[in-house]
Amino acid sequence: MRRSFIKGAAAGAAYAPPDDADYADASSPSRESMLRQALDRIDLLERKHDGLRALMDCKIEALRHDIDTLKEENVALKWSIRQLASRVQLNWEYQEGDSIQPDEYWQGKGFDDDYITNVDSYCIKRVVSAVSHLEHGVCDTITIGRPNGGVVVLDDDALAPHWTMLSQAFWHINPHGKGVSIFFNCIQMSEGVMREICRRLCHRNINGITFHNNHFANMRDAIDQLDAALKSSKVKSLEWSANPIESPDDMALFTQLLSHRKTILDKLYFSQNSHENTWMILNGVDLKAFKLLSFSENNLQTNGREDILPDLIAANSQLESLDLSSNRLGDNDAILIGNALRVNTRLKKLILTKNNNIQERGMSALLRAVNDTSTLNTLSDSNHSCHFPGIFMYGLGLINSRGQMNRIYKLFRLMVDRYRFGEGNVQCLNEEMKDEESVLLAPYIMESIYRRHKVIIESKYQMRTHFCLGIFYELVKDWRLPELLVFREREPS
Repeated sequence: MRRSFIKGAAAGAAYAPPDDADYADASSPSRESMLRQALDRIDLLERKHDGLRALMDCKIEALRHDIDTLKEENVALKWSIRQLASRVQLNWEYQEGDSIQPDEYWQGKGFDDDYITNVDSYCIKRVVSAVSHLEHGVCDTITIGRPNGGVVVLDDDALAPHWTMLSQAFWHINPHGKGVSIFFNCIQMSEGVMREICRRLCHRNINGITFHNNHFANMRDAIDQLDAALKSSKVKSLEWSANPIESPDDMALFTQLLSHRKTILDKLYFSQNSHENTWMILNGVDLKAFKLLSFSENNLQTNGREDILPDLIAANSQLESLDLSSNRLGDNDAILIGNALRVNTRLKKLILTKNNNIQERGMSALLRAVNDTSTLNTLSDSNHSCHFPGIFMYGLGLINSRGQMNRIYKLFRLMVDRYRFGEGNVQCLNEEMKDEESVLLAPYIMESIYRRHKVIIESKYQMRTHFCLGIFYELVKDWRLPELLVFREREPS
Protein backbone atom coordinates (compact mmCIF):
# COMPACT_ATOMS: atom_id res chain seq x y z
CA MET A 1 0.00 0.00 0.00
CA ARG A 2 1.27 3.44 -0.83
CA ARG A 3 1.36 5.82 2.12
CA SER A 4 0.36 9.02 0.35
CA PHE A 5 -2.48 9.68 2.78
CA ILE A 6 -0.12 9.86 5.80
CA LYS A 7 2.10 12.90 5.98
CA GLY A 8 5.45 11.99 7.44
CA ALA A 9 5.04 8.20 7.05
CA ALA A 10 8.23 6.22 7.34
CA ALA A 11 8.19 5.20 3.69
CA GLY A 12 11.96 5.49 3.39
CA ALA A 13 12.96 3.52 6.49
CA ALA A 14 16.17 1.61 5.88
CA TYR A 15 15.81 -1.12 8.51
CA ALA A 16 14.39 -4.60 7.92
CA PRO A 17 11.02 -5.34 9.58
CA PRO A 18 11.30 -7.59 12.63
CA ASP A 19 9.76 -11.04 12.51
CA ASP A 20 6.73 -12.20 14.48
CA ALA A 21 8.86 -13.48 17.36
CA ASP A 22 10.07 -9.99 18.06
CA TYR A 23 6.52 -8.77 18.69
CA ALA A 24 6.04 -11.32 21.41
CA ASP A 25 8.79 -9.77 23.50
CA ALA A 26 7.91 -6.16 24.27
CA SER A 27 11.29 -5.68 25.99
CA SER A 28 13.31 -6.38 22.84
CA PRO A 29 15.94 -3.58 22.61
CA SER A 30 15.46 -3.09 18.86
CA ARG A 31 11.70 -3.03 19.22
CA GLU A 32 11.86 -0.65 22.16
CA SER A 33 14.26 1.63 20.31
CA MET A 34 12.09 1.71 17.20
CA LEU A 35 8.91 2.57 19.09
CA ARG A 36 10.67 5.11 21.28
CA GLN A 37 12.02 6.87 18.18
CA ALA A 38 8.55 6.90 16.67
CA LEU A 39 7.04 8.43 19.81
CA ASP A 40 9.84 10.99 20.02
CA ARG A 41 9.17 11.93 16.42
CA ILE A 42 5.50 12.47 17.18
CA ASP A 43 6.41 14.75 20.11
CA LEU A 44 8.87 16.69 17.98
CA LEU A 45 6.36 17.15 15.17
CA GLU A 46 3.72 18.27 17.65
CA ARG A 47 6.01 20.91 19.14
CA LYS A 48 7.07 22.17 15.72
CA HIS A 49 3.50 22.25 14.50
CA ASP A 50 2.26 24.12 17.59
CA GLY A 51 5.05 26.68 17.28
CA LEU A 52 4.46 27.29 13.59
CA ARG A 53 0.71 27.45 14.11
CA ALA A 54 1.05 30.02 16.89
CA LEU A 55 3.33 32.15 14.70
CA MET A 56 0.99 31.90 11.71
CA ASP A 57 -2.04 32.70 13.87
CA CYS A 58 -0.38 35.92 15.03
CA LYS A 59 0.50 36.94 11.49
CA ILE A 60 -2.97 36.08 10.19
CA GLU A 61 -4.63 38.04 12.98
CA ALA A 62 -2.46 41.08 12.21
CA LEU A 63 -3.29 40.85 8.50
CA ARG A 64 -6.99 40.52 9.25
CA HIS A 65 -6.85 43.63 11.40
CA ASP A 66 -5.11 45.57 8.62
CA ILE A 67 -7.64 44.34 6.05
CA ASP A 68 -10.60 45.27 8.28
CA THR A 69 -9.13 48.73 8.80
CA LEU A 70 -8.65 49.25 5.07
CA LYS A 71 -12.19 48.05 4.38
CA GLU A 72 -13.62 50.51 6.89
CA GLU A 73 -11.60 53.35 5.41
CA ASN A 74 -12.66 52.34 1.89
CA VAL A 75 -16.35 52.27 2.86
CA ALA A 76 -16.05 55.68 4.50
CA LEU A 77 -14.30 57.11 1.45
CA LYS A 78 -16.92 55.72 -0.93
CA TRP A 79 -19.70 57.13 1.24
CA SER A 80 -18.09 60.58 1.22
CA ILE A 81 -17.60 60.51 -2.56
CA ARG A 82 -21.19 59.45 -3.21
CA GLN A 83 -22.51 62.11 -0.84
CA LEU A 84 -20.50 64.72 -2.73
CA ALA A 85 -21.62 63.38 -6.10
CA SER A 86 -25.28 63.34 -5.05
CA ARG A 87 -25.12 67.02 -4.09
CA VAL A 88 -23.52 67.90 -7.41
CA GLN A 89 -26.14 65.86 -9.26
CA LEU A 90 -28.97 67.87 -7.75
CA ASN A 91 -28.27 70.66 -10.23
CA TRP A 92 -27.45 68.32 -13.12
CA GLU A 93 -29.72 68.25 -16.16
CA TYR A 94 -29.93 65.66 -18.91
CA GLN A 95 -29.08 67.47 -22.14
CA GLU A 96 -31.50 65.45 -24.25
CA GLY A 97 -34.43 65.80 -21.86
CA ASP A 98 -36.47 67.48 -24.57
CA SER A 99 -35.99 64.42 -26.78
CA ILE A 100 -37.92 62.14 -24.41
CA GLN A 101 -41.16 61.41 -26.20
CA PRO A 102 -44.54 61.35 -24.38
CA ASP A 103 -46.64 58.19 -24.21
CA GLU A 104 -48.81 59.45 -27.03
CA TYR A 105 -45.88 59.12 -29.42
CA TRP A 106 -45.58 55.40 -28.77
CA GLN A 107 -49.34 54.90 -28.66
CA GLY A 108 -49.57 56.50 -32.08
CA LYS A 109 -47.22 53.79 -33.36
CA GLY A 110 -49.53 51.08 -32.04
CA PHE A 111 -47.59 50.03 -28.92
CA ASP A 112 -49.46 48.95 -25.79
CA ASP A 113 -48.95 50.18 -22.23
CA ASP A 114 -46.58 47.33 -21.27
CA TYR A 115 -44.26 48.17 -24.13
CA ILE A 116 -44.37 51.90 -23.32
CA THR A 117 -43.51 51.18 -19.67
CA ASN A 118 -40.65 48.98 -20.80
CA VAL A 119 -39.23 51.73 -23.05
CA ASP A 120 -39.63 54.43 -20.43
CA SER A 121 -38.48 52.58 -17.29
CA TYR A 122 -35.92 50.09 -18.57
CA CYS A 123 -34.43 51.95 -21.50
CA ILE A 124 -34.66 55.75 -21.43
CA LYS A 125 -34.57 56.26 -17.66
CA ARG A 126 -31.66 53.86 -17.33
CA VAL A 127 -29.76 55.71 -20.05
CA VAL A 128 -30.34 58.99 -18.19
CA SER A 129 -29.17 57.44 -14.92
CA ALA A 130 -26.08 55.91 -16.56
CA VAL A 131 -25.10 59.21 -18.19
CA SER A 132 -25.45 61.02 -14.86
CA HIS A 133 -23.36 58.48 -12.96
CA LEU A 134 -20.69 58.39 -15.66
CA GLU A 135 -20.33 62.15 -15.83
CA HIS A 136 -20.02 62.35 -12.05
CA GLY A 137 -17.48 59.54 -11.85
CA VAL A 138 -19.48 57.24 -9.56
CA CYS A 139 -20.42 54.44 -11.95
CA ASP A 140 -19.37 50.79 -11.75
CA THR A 141 -22.34 49.12 -13.49
CA ILE A 142 -24.52 50.12 -16.46
CA THR A 143 -27.66 48.11 -17.22
CA ILE A 144 -29.82 49.08 -20.19
CA GLY A 145 -32.96 47.07 -20.83
CA ARG A 146 -34.90 44.64 -18.69
CA PRO A 147 -32.43 42.20 -17.05
CA ASN A 148 -34.85 39.27 -16.73
CA GLY A 149 -36.00 39.34 -20.31
CA GLY A 150 -39.33 40.40 -21.69
CA VAL A 151 -40.39 42.60 -24.56
CA VAL A 152 -37.54 43.70 -26.82
CA VAL A 153 -37.27 47.48 -27.20
CA LEU A 154 -37.31 48.06 -30.95
CA ASP A 155 -35.01 50.47 -32.74
CA ASP A 156 -36.63 53.87 -33.23
CA ASP A 157 -35.49 57.32 -34.34
CA ALA A 158 -36.79 58.71 -31.04
CA LEU A 159 -34.14 56.70 -29.18
CA ALA A 160 -31.19 57.84 -31.32
CA PRO A 161 -30.37 60.96 -29.22
CA HIS A 162 -30.23 58.86 -26.07
CA TRP A 163 -27.86 56.33 -27.60
CA THR A 164 -25.62 59.22 -28.63
CA MET A 165 -25.65 60.66 -25.10
CA LEU A 166 -24.77 57.27 -23.63
CA SER A 167 -21.94 56.74 -26.11
CA GLN A 168 -20.46 60.16 -25.40
CA ALA A 169 -20.68 59.54 -21.65
CA PHE A 170 -18.38 56.52 -22.03
CA TRP A 171 -15.51 59.00 -22.32
CA HIS A 172 -16.04 59.77 -18.61
CA ILE A 173 -15.43 56.21 -17.47
CA ASN A 174 -12.93 56.25 -14.61
CA PRO A 175 -9.61 54.99 -16.05
CA HIS A 176 -8.60 53.69 -12.62
CA GLY A 177 -9.92 50.86 -10.49
CA LYS A 178 -11.64 47.63 -11.49
CA GLY A 179 -13.61 49.18 -14.36
CA VAL A 180 -17.27 49.25 -15.40
CA SER A 181 -19.56 46.32 -16.21
CA ILE A 182 -22.02 47.01 -19.04
CA PHE A 183 -25.24 45.07 -19.71
CA PHE A 184 -27.51 45.40 -22.75
CA ASN A 185 -30.70 43.35 -22.40
CA CYS A 186 -33.64 42.99 -24.79
CA ILE A 187 -32.62 45.85 -27.09
CA GLN A 188 -32.84 45.96 -30.87
CA MET A 189 -29.73 47.66 -32.23
CA SER A 190 -29.25 49.08 -35.68
CA GLU A 191 -25.84 49.02 -37.35
CA GLY A 192 -25.31 52.66 -36.46
CA VAL A 193 -26.20 52.25 -32.77
CA MET A 194 -24.00 49.16 -32.35
CA ARG A 195 -21.11 50.87 -34.11
CA GLU A 196 -21.45 54.06 -32.04
CA ILE A 197 -21.55 52.20 -28.72
CA CYS A 198 -18.73 49.74 -29.41
CA ARG A 199 -16.38 52.32 -30.91
CA ARG A 200 -16.73 54.50 -27.82
CA LEU A 201 -16.08 51.52 -25.56
CA CYS A 202 -12.80 50.77 -27.31
CA HIS A 203 -9.81 51.28 -24.97
CA ARG A 204 -12.07 52.30 -22.07
CA ASN A 205 -11.78 50.79 -18.57
CA ILE A 206 -14.41 48.08 -19.11
CA ASN A 207 -14.16 44.82 -17.16
CA GLY A 208 -17.17 43.07 -18.67
CA ILE A 209 -19.70 43.34 -21.53
CA THR A 210 -23.04 41.53 -21.69
CA PHE A 211 -25.42 41.22 -24.63
CA HIS A 212 -28.50 39.21 -23.67
CA ASN A 213 -31.52 38.58 -25.90
CA ASN A 214 -30.73 41.42 -28.29
CA HIS A 215 -31.77 41.79 -31.92
CA PHE A 216 -29.19 43.04 -34.40
CA ALA A 217 -30.04 44.49 -37.79
CA ASN A 218 -26.77 43.09 -39.17
CA MET A 219 -25.25 40.24 -37.16
CA ARG A 220 -21.93 40.18 -39.00
CA ASP A 221 -21.44 43.91 -38.55
CA ALA A 222 -22.42 43.59 -34.87
CA ILE A 223 -19.70 40.96 -34.34
CA ASP A 224 -17.17 43.21 -36.08
CA GLN A 225 -18.08 46.10 -33.78
CA LEU A 226 -17.93 43.85 -30.72
CA ASP A 227 -14.40 42.91 -31.74
CA ALA A 228 -13.47 46.60 -31.58
CA ALA A 229 -14.95 46.96 -28.09
CA LEU A 230 -13.00 43.96 -26.81
CA LYS A 231 -9.69 45.57 -27.70
CA SER A 232 -9.71 47.26 -24.32
CA SER A 233 -6.85 45.87 -22.27
CA LYS A 234 -9.13 45.37 -19.25
CA VAL A 235 -12.14 43.53 -20.70
CA LYS A 236 -12.04 40.15 -18.97
CA SER A 237 -15.66 38.99 -19.27
CA LEU A 238 -18.01 38.55 -22.23
CA GLU A 239 -21.58 37.28 -22.08
CA TRP A 240 -23.33 36.52 -25.36
CA SER A 241 -26.56 34.76 -24.47
CA ALA A 242 -29.85 34.26 -26.32
CA ASN A 243 -28.39 36.03 -29.36
CA PRO A 244 -28.62 33.21 -31.93
CA ILE A 245 -26.05 33.42 -34.72
CA GLU A 246 -27.73 31.65 -37.63
CA SER A 247 -25.05 31.94 -40.32
CA PRO A 248 -22.06 29.54 -40.06
CA ASP A 249 -19.87 32.27 -41.57
CA ASP A 250 -20.94 34.72 -38.87
CA MET A 251 -20.28 32.12 -36.19
CA ALA A 252 -16.83 31.51 -37.64
CA LEU A 253 -16.19 35.24 -37.31
CA PHE A 254 -17.31 35.08 -33.67
CA THR A 255 -14.84 32.28 -32.93
CA GLN A 256 -12.08 34.35 -34.54
CA LEU A 257 -13.02 37.19 -32.22
CA LEU A 258 -12.53 34.92 -29.20
CA SER A 259 -9.21 33.67 -30.56
CA HIS A 260 -7.79 37.11 -31.37
CA ARG A 261 -4.36 37.64 -29.84
CA LYS A 262 -5.43 41.01 -28.42
CA THR A 263 -8.40 39.48 -26.61
CA ILE A 264 -7.56 38.73 -22.97
CA LEU A 265 -10.93 37.36 -21.87
CA ASP A 266 -10.92 34.90 -18.98
CA LYS A 267 -14.71 34.58 -18.57
CA LEU A 268 -17.13 33.55 -21.33
CA TYR A 269 -20.88 33.09 -20.94
CA PHE A 270 -22.27 31.54 -24.12
CA SER A 271 -25.79 30.33 -23.34
CA GLN A 272 -29.01 29.73 -25.28
CA ASN A 273 -27.14 29.79 -28.57
CA SER A 274 -27.65 26.25 -29.97
CA HIS A 275 -25.69 23.00 -30.03
CA GLU A 276 -23.95 23.73 -33.35
CA ASN A 277 -22.62 27.16 -32.35
CA THR A 278 -21.33 25.82 -29.04
CA TRP A 279 -19.38 23.07 -30.76
CA MET A 280 -17.83 25.60 -33.12
CA ILE A 281 -16.40 27.37 -30.06
CA LEU A 282 -15.28 24.14 -28.40
CA ASN A 283 -13.58 23.00 -31.61
CA GLY A 284 -12.24 26.31 -32.86
CA VAL A 285 -11.13 28.30 -29.79
CA ASP A 286 -8.24 27.60 -27.43
CA LEU A 287 -10.05 27.80 -24.08
CA LYS A 288 -7.11 27.01 -21.82
CA ALA A 289 -6.69 30.63 -20.72
CA PHE A 290 -10.28 30.95 -19.46
CA LYS A 291 -11.10 30.77 -15.76
CA LEU A 292 -14.87 30.58 -16.24
CA LEU A 293 -16.89 29.03 -19.06
CA SER A 294 -20.68 28.79 -19.24
CA PHE A 295 -22.34 26.77 -22.01
CA SER A 296 -25.72 26.27 -20.34
CA GLU A 297 -29.03 25.83 -22.19
CA ASN A 298 -27.45 25.07 -25.55
CA ASN A 299 -29.04 21.64 -26.15
CA LEU A 300 -25.50 20.25 -26.09
CA GLN A 301 -25.26 16.50 -26.69
CA THR A 302 -22.43 14.08 -27.50
CA ASN A 303 -23.35 10.71 -25.93
CA GLY A 304 -19.66 10.21 -25.22
CA ARG A 305 -18.63 10.49 -28.86
CA GLU A 306 -16.65 13.67 -28.31
CA ASP A 307 -13.73 14.06 -25.92
CA ILE A 308 -13.36 17.84 -26.20
CA LEU A 309 -14.94 18.63 -22.83
CA PRO A 310 -13.05 15.86 -20.96
CA ASP A 311 -9.80 16.94 -22.62
CA LEU A 312 -10.42 20.53 -21.53
CA ILE A 313 -10.86 19.35 -17.93
CA ALA A 314 -7.94 16.91 -18.05
CA ALA A 315 -5.62 19.63 -19.34
CA ASN A 316 -5.72 21.07 -15.80
CA SER A 317 -5.61 24.59 -17.23
CA GLN A 318 -6.66 27.84 -15.54
CA LEU A 319 -10.34 26.83 -15.67
CA GLU A 320 -12.03 27.18 -12.26
CA SER A 321 -15.74 27.11 -13.14
CA LEU A 322 -17.56 25.22 -15.91
CA ASP A 323 -21.34 25.44 -16.39
CA LEU A 324 -22.85 22.70 -18.57
CA SER A 325 -26.32 22.80 -17.04
CA SER A 326 -29.58 22.36 -18.96
CA ASN A 327 -28.05 20.43 -21.85
CA ARG A 328 -28.43 16.84 -23.09
CA LEU A 329 -25.28 15.23 -21.76
CA GLY A 330 -25.53 11.53 -20.89
CA ASP A 331 -23.91 8.77 -18.87
CA ASN A 332 -21.03 8.30 -21.31
CA ASP A 333 -20.21 12.01 -21.07
CA ALA A 334 -20.29 11.84 -17.28
CA ILE A 335 -17.91 8.85 -17.30
CA LEU A 336 -15.40 10.70 -19.49
CA ILE A 337 -15.71 13.82 -17.34
CA GLY A 338 -15.19 11.73 -14.20
CA ASN A 339 -12.01 10.22 -15.62
CA ALA A 340 -10.74 13.69 -16.54
CA LEU A 341 -11.40 14.99 -13.02
CA ARG A 342 -8.94 12.49 -11.58
CA VAL A 343 -6.04 14.50 -13.03
CA ASN A 344 -7.53 17.96 -12.49
CA THR A 345 -6.65 20.02 -9.42
CA ARG A 346 -7.90 23.49 -10.39
CA LEU A 347 -11.55 23.16 -11.43
CA LYS A 348 -13.56 24.30 -8.41
CA LYS A 349 -17.11 24.23 -9.76
CA LEU A 350 -18.76 21.98 -12.35
CA ILE A 351 -22.49 22.58 -12.90
CA LEU A 352 -24.27 19.60 -14.46
CA THR A 353 -27.83 20.12 -13.21
CA LYS A 354 -30.81 19.54 -15.51
CA ASN A 355 -28.90 17.14 -17.77
CA ASN A 356 -31.68 14.57 -17.58
CA ASN A 357 -29.76 12.02 -19.68
CA ILE A 358 -27.20 11.56 -16.89
CA GLN A 359 -28.55 8.66 -14.85
CA GLU A 360 -27.21 6.36 -12.12
CA ARG A 361 -24.27 5.03 -14.15
CA GLY A 362 -22.97 8.52 -14.93
CA MET A 363 -23.52 9.80 -11.41
CA SER A 364 -21.62 6.82 -10.00
CA ALA A 365 -18.65 7.67 -12.23
CA LEU A 366 -18.67 11.26 -10.97
CA LEU A 367 -18.89 10.02 -7.39
CA ARG A 368 -15.87 7.74 -7.83
CA ALA A 369 -13.89 10.64 -9.27
CA VAL A 370 -14.32 12.78 -6.17
CA ASN A 371 -14.95 10.24 -3.41
CA ASP A 372 -13.52 6.79 -4.19
CA THR A 373 -13.69 5.07 -0.80
CA SER A 374 -12.31 1.70 -1.96
CA THR A 375 -9.12 2.30 0.03
CA LEU A 376 -7.49 5.20 1.81
CA ASN A 377 -5.10 5.61 -1.10
CA THR A 378 -7.84 5.73 -3.75
CA LEU A 379 -9.65 8.28 -1.63
CA SER A 380 -6.45 10.29 -1.20
CA ASP A 381 -5.96 10.26 -4.98
CA SER A 382 -9.54 11.38 -5.67
CA ASN A 383 -10.35 14.89 -6.83
CA HIS A 384 -10.58 17.20 -3.81
CA SER A 385 -11.23 20.52 -5.55
CA CYS A 386 -14.29 20.14 -7.82
CA HIS A 387 -17.75 20.81 -6.39
CA PHE A 388 -21.04 19.81 -8.08
CA PRO A 389 -23.60 22.37 -6.85
CA GLY A 390 -27.25 21.35 -7.08
CA ILE A 391 -26.70 17.59 -7.62
CA PHE A 392 -28.33 15.63 -4.80
CA MET A 393 -27.94 12.02 -6.02
CA TYR A 394 -25.38 10.24 -3.80
CA GLY A 395 -24.88 13.52 -1.95
CA LEU A 396 -22.64 14.80 -4.77
CA GLY A 397 -23.65 18.39 -4.07
CA LEU A 398 -22.14 18.18 -0.57
CA ILE A 399 -18.82 16.57 -1.51
CA ASN A 400 -15.87 18.96 -1.94
CA SER A 401 -17.85 21.83 -0.46
CA ARG A 402 -15.33 22.57 2.29
CA GLY A 403 -12.51 24.18 0.31
CA GLN A 404 -9.04 23.29 1.56
CA MET A 405 -10.59 20.99 4.17
CA ASN A 406 -11.99 18.58 1.56
CA ARG A 407 -9.22 15.97 1.61
CA ILE A 408 -8.74 16.04 5.38
CA TYR A 409 -12.46 15.73 6.04
CA LYS A 410 -13.03 12.88 3.56
CA LEU A 411 -10.13 10.76 4.84
CA PHE A 412 -11.19 11.18 8.45
CA ARG A 413 -14.82 10.54 7.56
CA LEU A 414 -13.91 7.24 5.88
CA MET A 415 -12.10 6.04 9.01
CA VAL A 416 -15.06 7.08 11.15
CA ASP A 417 -17.49 5.22 8.88
CA ARG A 418 -15.31 2.11 8.96
CA TYR A 419 -15.28 2.29 12.74
CA ARG A 420 -19.04 2.87 13.08
CA PHE A 421 -20.61 0.88 10.25
CA GLY A 422 -17.96 -1.29 8.57
CA GLU A 423 -15.53 -4.04 9.44
CA GLY A 424 -13.24 -1.71 11.32
CA ASN A 425 -10.07 0.13 10.38
CA VAL A 426 -7.59 -2.56 11.45
CA GLN A 427 -8.89 -5.19 9.04
CA CYS A 428 -9.11 -2.67 6.20
CA LEU A 429 -5.60 -1.33 6.82
CA ASN A 430 -4.12 -4.83 6.98
CA GLU A 431 -5.81 -5.75 3.69
CA GLU A 432 -4.69 -2.53 2.01
CA MET A 433 -1.10 -2.92 3.19
CA LYS A 434 -1.03 -6.61 2.25
CA ASP A 435 2.39 -8.10 3.07
CA GLU A 436 3.89 -4.93 4.53
CA GLU A 437 4.44 -4.70 8.26
CA SER A 438 1.57 -2.34 8.82
CA VAL A 439 2.28 -1.98 12.52
CA LEU A 440 5.44 -0.01 11.67
CA LEU A 441 3.20 2.78 10.45
CA ALA A 442 0.99 2.76 13.53
CA PRO A 443 2.47 5.87 15.22
CA TYR A 444 2.20 7.85 12.01
CA ILE A 445 -1.35 6.74 11.31
CA MET A 446 -2.38 7.68 14.83
CA GLU A 447 -0.64 11.02 14.44
CA SER A 448 -2.45 11.53 11.14
CA ILE A 449 -5.84 10.76 12.72
CA TYR A 450 -5.15 13.13 15.59
CA ARG A 451 -4.05 15.94 13.28
CA ARG A 452 -7.07 15.61 11.02
CA HIS A 453 -9.46 15.44 13.95
CA LYS A 454 -7.87 18.51 15.52
CA VAL A 455 -8.10 20.54 12.30
CA ILE A 456 -11.73 19.51 11.76
CA ILE A 457 -12.71 20.49 15.31
CA GLU A 458 -10.90 23.83 15.03
CA SER A 459 -12.71 24.47 11.74
CA LYS A 460 -16.06 24.00 13.57
CA TYR A 461 -17.26 21.17 11.34
CA GLN A 462 -19.75 18.81 12.96
CA MET A 463 -17.83 15.68 14.00
CA ARG A 464 -18.27 14.05 17.41
CA THR A 465 -15.11 13.80 19.52
CA HIS A 466 -15.72 10.23 20.72
CA PHE A 467 -15.38 8.96 17.13
CA CYS A 468 -11.68 9.87 17.21
CA LEU A 469 -11.26 8.22 20.62
CA GLY A 470 -13.05 5.14 19.32
CA ILE A 471 -10.67 4.84 16.37
CA PHE A 472 -7.66 5.16 18.70
CA TYR A 473 -9.08 2.48 20.97
CA GLU A 474 -9.71 0.19 18.01
CA LEU A 475 -6.12 0.54 16.74
CA VAL A 476 -4.52 0.09 20.16
CA LYS A 477 -6.75 -2.89 20.97
CA ASP A 478 -6.62 -4.79 17.69
CA TRP A 479 -3.38 -3.71 16.00
CA ARG A 480 -0.76 -5.12 18.43
CA LEU A 481 -0.12 -1.73 20.00
CA PRO A 482 -0.10 -2.25 23.80
CA GLU A 483 3.68 -1.82 23.47
CA LEU A 484 3.21 1.88 22.72
CA LEU A 485 1.65 2.48 26.12
CA VAL A 486 4.27 0.34 27.88
CA PHE A 487 7.17 2.29 26.42
CA ARG A 488 5.45 5.60 27.05
CA GLU A 489 5.31 4.71 30.76
CA ARG A 490 9.00 3.69 30.75
CA GLU A 491 10.21 7.03 29.36
CA PRO A 492 12.52 8.83 31.81
CA SER A 493 11.07 11.88 33.49
